[in-house]
Amino acid sequence: MTIPKELEGVLVSTNDTLGGSVRFKGTRVPVQALLDTLICNHTIDYFLEGFPDVTKDQAEAVLKWEQNQSRHIFGLDLVA
Repeated sequence: MTIPKELEGVLVSTNDTLGGSVRFKGTRVPVQALLDTLICNHTIDYFLEGFPDVTKDQAEAVLKWEQNQSRHIFGLDLVA
């Protein structure tokens, strides 16, 4: 698994932890947990309550990256 350069300080993936799933650095929390929480119409704060080892900055960095991917595809201004 390749971690995007912009998220190298936020995410990690190693074969010996969670089967190589991409997770928040310093935790065993997979990024999939954040995305699943949001798709169920819960907030970032709701996610952070359930996973206190993840920082708000980490979660927001993933969402900012994801949003910028879509913005790039549609030719929109990127989020700073």
